[in-house]
Amino acid sequence: MIILEKNCEIVLQNSCPECNSKILIVSHEKICSNCGLVIDKVFQETSYTFDDSSLNGSLNKQYVALGKRTDFVGGLGSFIGYEKARHFKDISGNLINPNGQKLFRRLKKNYSQFIRIKDHETEYRIFNILNKISIFLDLNKNIRHNAAYYYKKIIKSEEKVINNISLIAFCIFFAARKENHNAPININEISKAFQNFGHRVNPRLILRDGLKYKNHLAVKSEPHQCEDYLNRLISEVISHEIIEKRLKKKGLTWSIEMFKNKLTLMSRKILTKLTKWKRGGRNPFILTGAVIYLADKLLAEKYNQKSVLTQKLISEATDIAEYSIRDHYVNLLKPLFMQKQK
Repeated sequence: MIILEKNCEIVLQNSCPECNSKILIVSHEKICSNCGLVIDKVFQETSYTFDDSSLNGSLNKQYVALGKRTDFVGGLGSFIGYEKARHFKDISGNLINPNGQKLFRRLKKNYSQFIRIKDHETEYRIFNILNKISIFLDLNKNIRHNAAYYYKKIIKSEEKVINNISLIAFCIFFAARKENHNAPININEISKAFQNFGHRVNPRLILRDGLKYKNHLAVKSEPHQCEDYLNRLISEVISHEIIEKRLKKKGLTWSIEMFKNKLTLMSRKILTKLTKWKRGGRNPFILTGAVIYLADKLLAEKYNQKSVLTQKLISEATDIAEYSIRDHYVNLLKPLFMQKQK
């Protein structure tokens, strides 16, 4: 039956307006059985019942439960009504009687959060920590879900876990490593994020859990390269508050964006010549900071101008120790690149 409005009057029509054939309902659309004309869409209410005919079948005995989220513990079974609902309806969408309303209000009140997470208290606490750390580090949804999945997989295989908090820290690190995004995070940043929320997690504990539990994941992971950290560290250096003043002080006419582009191109050129053998297994995060420092010096020689960046400035922007940048530059990069320019 189709409801049409004509001159503020409701007109009921049981046949196709084009060929007067029978109307069928297919995939939530009203379609003519003869010409195939899509006449109208069927909008169903968000209820368990789709039409009156289901009341006589077995569908009225079926109930739904909330889907189980990977990074959330919400208990088993269905919730009673909506979260803040005070009036309850039956399967047909009709309000139940006052005695039933009173009963379900009492049951809903007694079905507290503690009952929902019973026997899952540790998991609930760990996933709360996971969500806080994800927001603090600005991790995407995939990393958060994968970290929760890895955590569940490990605790299912291990009878006893040494430290659940350091374990979820390792799962975050492992999930971030598997996620091929442009700004990977390292173990030090993860441990500092946990320490910021009062948890005693350090890189040594994360590495310990990685060695102990990684075999349960059966997922191969490749270590990050300097190229993975380059864009992120250059952005941090360029965002330093004194970069614009340094450019003017050194007499450069480049804009900040132009300086960023030239610094990126020169850094990539250095990395293409710096083979894995020459890198010698050094920390790629620290080595990238030293490469940026070298790139600025090579730009100064190329354009016959003064260098803009200092080791202290890069250290402040990237949170890499100044002596680490100096060590990588003096012992590795300077002998390979600076002497060739002379």
